[in-house]
Amino acid sequence: MTQRGRHRAPGRHARPKNHNVPLRSAIVASAAVLLTGGITAANSSEPAPPYIDVAALAIDSTVSYDIKNHTISNTVVTEEAEIEFVTTATEDASIAAGTDIVKQAGETGLAEISYQVKLVDGNEVSRTEIGRVVTTEPVEQIVIRGVGDPADIAVALTTAEGKTGTKSGNKEYAKLWINQEFGWGEKQYSCLETLWFRESNWNHKATNPVTGAYGIPQSLPGRKMATFGDDWQTNPVTQIKWGADYIEDRYDTPCEALDFFYDRNWY
Repeated sequence: MTQRGRHRAPGRHARPKNHNVPLRSAIVASAAVLLTGGITAANSSEPAPPYIDVAALAIDSTVSYDIKNHTISNTVVTEEAEIEFVTTATEDASIAAGTDIVKQAGETGLAEISYQVKLVDGNEVSRTEIGRVVTTEPVEQIVIRGVGDPADIAVALTTAEGKTGTKSGNKEYAKLWINQEFGWGEKQYSCLETLWFRESNWNHKATNPVTGAYGIPQSLPGRKMATFGDDWQTNPVTQIKWGADYIEDRYDTPCEALDFFYDRNWY
């Protein structure tokens, strides 16, 4: 017998090989058999294969699958997601470089997003966004970005002014201002810090419930500070400038004003 004519018999316990067929190829081949052989699914003795929506199968057609052993399905899910806010920055040469002053804090928005999800055997294989409803609009963040020389006192003051409104920011500005305007150094600033801590705890909205004294320096009445600005009720800078000028005019220095306060509990 020639080499070509030899056939090896399968072993007694040999199992037939299970060849997986690409899905798209399997469907085309099945259709060809049905058309050329005149066989209909109803007349075939073999069980009819399950219906498969090829468009719903989100797997590359080159991947082989045994169709009978996989379940393909579609579903729609809706999920809530955050929308990032946008930050807008404006450069300012009067503020020290490296300093960002947030004028308006940004806030994330919210949206309900609907997806068409494709599943194979209950496992997600892809999703496509089909709808979006914004429930909360994001709020833009507005920033002033310093590009000035930090060694310039005017730049330093403007930078510190942008940080006022908090106790630490109010103190930082006052320290710079009294040194630049009156030449008061660390000792005088220490006295001023103690004095206004006792008066208002450096709170520019502090109001004495008995006397009606107002602001960081506890001006009585508060409207006296209007000589330095119409915004005396809300602007710590206006209050600090008025308060320092009041101390210089009446006591010469913050330390002398503090000594007076210790004797009478007012100044």
